[in-house]
Amino acid sequence: MSLVVSTVIPAYNSQTTIRAAIDSALAQDFAGQEIIVVNDGSTDGTADVLAEYGQQITVINGTNGGAGRARNAGITIASGEYIALLDADDAWLPGRLATTVDALRNNPEAVLAFSDYERVDHAGNVVDRSTVPAHLAHPPTMDEMLSHWWPISPTTVAMRKDLWKSCGGFRVDLPGFEDIYFFMGAREHGEFEFIPNSLATFRVNDPEVGPDKWNPDHFIRTLRQRYGHSSDRLIAEVRRSYANAYAAKALSEMDRQRRGAALRCWLKTLRYNPLYPFQAAHLARLPRRQNLKRIAKMLRPKPDAQ
Repeated sequence: MSLVVSTVIPAYNSQTTIRAAIDSALAQDFAGQEIIVVNDGSTDGTADVLAEYGQQITVINGTNGGAGRARNAGITIASGEYIALLDADDAWLPGRLATTVDALRNNPEAVLAFSDYERVDHAGNVVDRSTVPAHLAHPPTMDEMLSHWWPISPTTVAMRKDLWKSCGGFRVDLPGFEDIYFFMGAREHGEFEFIPNSLATFRVNDPEVGPDKWNPDHFIRTLRQRYGHSSDRLIAEVRRSYANAYAAKALSEMDRQRRGAALRCWLKTLRYNPLYPFQAAHLARLPRRQNLKRIAKMLRPKPDAQ
């Protein structure tokens, strides 16, 4: 059987989710797939789980270097003409592989195909069955990718291996943003295909981590360096997104009366959007009872300070 597609799965401390990811790949009705799992320096039982699959998968063990480096390591040894990406905490739905690879086969001008996906919580319950907003549910132009944070989940992506080579692989110095930056570079090399069906499940991040998980500053600087003022709209959207996320976390910290943490989040909010407190939508929410209660709790002296 000749290899058509190589599925690459980076895994770091993924013992609780990696089985579902691998099983969903093995369950695809598709002839000619190899599965490469890159154990990215896991310190939990990930390696033991991977060993259970024997020759069904190829395992690369390495030191922890992030998802970008792990994907590069897997793709480097891949034998398939096409590369399919799958994250260790996500899973594919039936037909995912055949549908995305067929989209590339049917359009020689396309270098990458992606689809809609379902968002699930940590228990595997569906939060949103269609995650790509309707106004973004189409193959993006380069101008559109420089204007919006395009919702391409790596878990839904299939691409030609030559594209990865042309783009120079995933940037290892952009943790959390290496996939977004790669897809932008990929769009410079050809068209994308979009499949409007949900073909995968995407596990949402722990809300306790929030915007602290990844720092966007180097990504913003890299965008500015490569695309200049053409990236102004995308950078503004990234900054707004982080400002809103830190504001939401600040309110959560206020509810817990964690004053130092709340202050830190408010300062981050102002860093990414200095005008945040003065925008009409936010000013209108300030007099709401819940927000006044939050402010009162924060101003109330702590018992041990009396």
